This record gives sequence, structure tokens and C-alpha cells, in this order.
Amino acid sequence: MRLNIAPACLMPVVALFLLARPAAADSTFVAASFTTDRDAHEVSHPADTQFEINAAHSFDNGVILGASTEYENTAFSDKANVKIEGILGYRVPLGDLFSLTGSAGLGGHFRASGSEENFPYYVFRVATDIKVTEDVTWNALSFRYRNAFDPDDDFLTPQIATGISYDLDQHNVISGKVQYNLKDRKPDTVGFEIDFGYRF
Repeated sequence: MRLNIAPACLMPVVALFLLARPAAADSTFVAASFTTDRDAHEVSHPADTQFEINAAHSFDNGVILGASTEYENTAFSDKANVKIEGILGYRVPLGDLFSLTGSAGLGGHFRASGSEENFPYYVFRVATDIKVTEDVTWNALSFRYRNAFDPDDDFLTPQIATGISYDLDQHNVISGKVQYNLKDRKPDTVGFEIDFGYRF
């Protein structure tokens, strides 16, 4: 098994720590999401469905610790898998309206049914958020680089996404996101995600 991590993928995370400065107060966020992925070449054709539960704690120094579990079922088949992931991140406020968040994580891909293999993977994420109003945040652009430690597991799955979050009140948040997913650097699916979250 060999580690296949491009050094360039580490640069956004390094930059975030170099820019580090105090962020918001301690808070915890838990959320549940539903995503339907459609074929990137024919959006009317379903590809898979995903259910995810995640939780993250943000410290007042900007450090973020998080974990998630996701169930994915491939359309028109008995193939399903579960992903369990843990991340370490950092959020940098860039003025009152902008923020930049980067994270790195490790995960496990487990077969729930079908013939897929179990394997570990790594993931890097960078996201930019823009405060539009007191209650609305434009999750302007996020990028995910994800791959298995062993290239033979065929799990190179980058993602580009954008979305909107709306604070229903002090604790409850609803958000929507559009995702463009690639596999082996080729168009794969377009995802439509809706999230319900609680902040405390």
C-alpha cells in the first residue's frame, strides 16, 4: 500500500494555519442531509442517493473537529456502502463578511451490500462562505479532493459545490447545495443536497 497524496493538496491547509487568528466562540453543529445524485451527462437519470449525519465542534481559536457517517445506495442495484470519516479543520474569518475554511480527514469506505471492497481513504476540503444578510450565507465555493490510499481502489472523487444556508433562528439552519462530482478527473454526477442543522 503506498501513499499517493499530491503536495499541492496540502497547500490550502498550510495557508490557513499561516493566516490563523482568533475566530468565533466555541460552538457545536449537528446536521442531517439528503442528497440525490444524477448522471452528469443526463441529469434526468438518477445515479445514487445519500443520507449523512455529521457533527463538528468549532473552538474559539478557529480549530474544528468533526465526524460524519454516510449511507449511499446506487440506483437500480443492490450496491450500497457506508463511509465513516473524521476531520481536523481551521476557519479563518476574512473581515465581517467572508470566511475561509480548510480541513483534512481520514475515512473508511465499507460495503453494506453488493460487491464493493472495504478500504481507507483521505480527504482535503477548502470552502469559502460569504455573509449576504444576517440570516443568509452564500456557501460560495467548496472543493473536495478525496482518494483511497491504494490507487487500485479507484476512489479518486473530487467535488466542486456551491449553496445557500438560511438561519431559521439562533439554533436551526437549513441549507441547499449543488455539487459537481468527478471520478478519475472525468464528469460523473450532479448532486442536489438539502441539510437540516442545529447549532448550540
